[in-house]
Amino acid sequence: MKFLPKKDEELNSYDVFPKGEYDFTIITASNETSKAGNSMIKLELDIYASSGKKSRVFDYLLETIAYKLKHFCQAVGLHEEYDAGDIVADMCFNRSGRCIIGIQSDKTGEYSDKNIVRDYCKTEKKVDDINEEAIPF
Repeated sequence: MKFLPKKDEELNSYDVFPKGEYDFTIITASNETSKAGNSMIKLELDIYASSGKKSRVFDYLLETIAYKLKHFCQAVGLHEEYDAGDIVADMCFNRSGRCIIGIQSDKTGEYSDKNIVRDYCKTEKKVDDINEEAIPF
């Protein structure tokens, strides 16, 4: 097996962030099937603290968690795709927005606490609604 050796300080490079709102970027997205046999999209997000630190979080979009699916689409500009009722993983990759992060503790004590996505911060603005002349760069 080939691998990239890491220093001790690199092994735990992702911190558990406090509960709150954070910017995020989708790093990977894949079409999957849940244990119950439902269609879902698995997301890998980098979340960013105002201090510049980042953390990695996984999330799953399912029709059965309707509020989160809709808010995700609103947060990343997939309004029309949501209204059409058809979202695939390729549409999600490299999109950004804001999300609400929580902390999940392992009740067995076997694993460390980890961040989870509680919800996405919806925005009503569509990409076509943005006034490019107002952007300062």
